[in-house]
This record gives sequence, structure tokens and C-alpha cells, in this order.
Amino acid sequence: MNRHTLFTHVQEYYSNLVSELASAQYDISMSFLAFDSGIWAERITQVLTAKAAAGVRVRLMVDEIGQVFDEPRHAIQNIAMFNHLRSHGVQVDIYRPASPLGINNRLHCKFVAIDDRTVFLGGSNIGDYYTTWTDSNLRVDGELGNTIHNLYNFLHGFSQNGNLAGRLVNTSNLNAGSDRLWLTVPRHQSDIREALMKLITHADKSIFIRTWYFLPDDEMLNALCEQAKKGVQVNVLLSHETRVRPVDFANYIHVHKLVCAGGHVYRYAGKYMHSKAAWNDHNDVLFGSANLDAHSMKINFESCLEIHDPKLTSDLRHAFYTDLETSPKQTIHSYQRRSIADKALIHTCNLASPWL
Repeated sequence: MNRHTLFTHVQEYYSNLVSELASAQYDISMSFLAFDSGIWAERITQVLTAKAAAGVRVRLMVDEIGQVFDEPRHAIQNIAMFNHLRSHGVQVDIYRPASPLGINNRLHCKFVAIDDRTVFLGGSNIGDYYTTWTDSNLRVDGELGNTIHNLYNFLHGFSQNGNLAGRLVNTSNLNAGSDRLWLTVPRHQSDIREALMKLITHADKSIFIRTWYFLPDDEMLNALCEQAKKGVQVNVLLSHETRVRPVDFANYIHVHKLVCAGGHVYRYAGKYMHSKAAWNDHNDVLFGSANLDAHSMKINFESCLEIHDPKLTSDLRHAFYTDLETSPKQTIHSYQRRSIADKALIHTCNLASPWL
């Protein structure tokens, strides 16, 4: 069985990541929406260049648009950092959708695979500002094989500068040790959505969801509402504020519907809450890069692990309840008492949400 270590503080995750990267023997594959110049990127860069000099294959793939917009002020420093990595033997791939029609199909996967024994994944990209956010990341240890390294090849095959042969990876039955890997591949696979629907509908007592965006489609929202009406405890913790403010208004309609059905919804107000995890009373966990919105379910490239681990669900529940201290619970009146102008803005943002 795989061993799972949950990190609820980004700085602890980064520290452990740096230490484990230094122990790599032959292969490192990394994918992020953004890898931003700063203290932590510099520490990771130093390890990656040292490993490449020692003969380890080191690969880093980042999304072209995500890299620019995650922290625009560092665009020039980031280019210099990537050039430095390349000059020291690191393969740096900038992800650009192969088709002009796929401009919105961004690389949102966040993972680090080290040899065939350790994988890190979760919500955090690499950037110093993430240490000020609340986020969830996971370390997985076990006999993982080459699944995540092959995922790198597969994803890169969809980039303009990628090798089409990478797409030949069989993604219908991907396992990393005892965990199952699910993907969102635009116009090809919506496996993460199907896995999340299964987690929701198979719950008998409780469902927990942590998400940056809460914009479920009608079928998924109805499934959550039906479970709540049947007496299943449906718990959702979302970030009260995100970096896309219209989303923060759009989700009031989804929240209100779920609350009216008996669901428990909380808005994390301490700071940004960037976690992406779901689990139920059967200790089934879905953990990775996917938010609960149309982009993660259909439009972006996403990756999540399906895990069955009672200890992990216990750790996730503990973190969930701890964060409720700064998360006001939503009630029926939370929406009803908003002004007519606010409601008009909410409905407008909701209509635009598929494109946000």
C-alpha cells in the first residue's frame, strides 16, 4: 500500500520537496501551472541543477499563460531562471496548446515524480506567495512505477513543441502503486468528473469537499443536493475570495441551492484557500489539481489520485474542521439578505462562469 503524508502548510511542503529532490537517483519529472522566481524557486533550482550535473534526468514543464499571469511582475526573472536551468542540463518545456482552438486548454496539473518511489501533488504551484495561502499538498511513497513520468510525456504530447508519440500512453487504466490516477483531457476524457460523481453518489453518511472554486455543473450540484436531502452530511469549504473575483459572486447561487437542500457550506475568510480535495465516509479520497468548476472538469488538463486511506481521511477531516474557525457558515439568509444590485451582479457572473 502507498503511504500518504498530508501537508496543510505550504512552507512545510516546499521544505520536504526540496529534501526529497536532493535524494533523486535517476529521474525527476515536474509539472506546474507556474514556477515563479523567488526564494523557494531558487532553492529548488539549485537542487535541480545539481541533480542534472550528477546525471539524473530532470524535466520541468510549465504552462505558458499560467507562468505569465500567476505573477506578471516576475516575467523577466522567470525567463532568466529557465535559461539558467537549461544551461545546466535541465529540460524545461513551456506548454502551449497544439491547436489554436485549444487556447483555453491550460496545463493545470501540479506534480513532482521522483524516481519510481515518491510523488508530490496538490494545489500549490511554486512561488513564494503560496506560503501565505492555505493549501493542501500530498506526498505519496510506494512502488509507484513510471506512471507519473509517463504522464509528463502524455501531457507534453499535447503541446505545440511536444512529441505526438507521448499521447500513445494508455490512460484508461493508470495506477501509481495502490492509487488510481484520473485525468481531465480536453475533448478526450472527463475521468476526474466521473470519479468525483462516484465519490458523491456512493457516500452513505458524509461528503467533504475543499475547493478554490465552487461552480459545479447542474448534474453534480443536483447530486450533492439529493444526498443532502437524504440525510447525508454534505460539507463544502470554499475560498471566500479568489484571484478571479467574478467567480466569488457567481458561486452564491450554487451555495444557496445546496444550503436550501440541507448542505453545510463554509466560506474560508482567513486568506486564500487553494485546496482541492474530496472524500466520503468510505475513506475514498480524490486529491490533486482539480477545482470544482467547468475548467477543471472539462477544459484544463488536470490530474488527481483516487486514494482509499482511513488515516488520510482522518487527517483531511481534522484540517477541515480546524479551518472552520475562520470560515463563516452560509445560511439561507446569507443570500436572501443581499441587495437587489448584488443579486443582479451574482446572476450576471453566474451566466459568465463557464468562461471565467
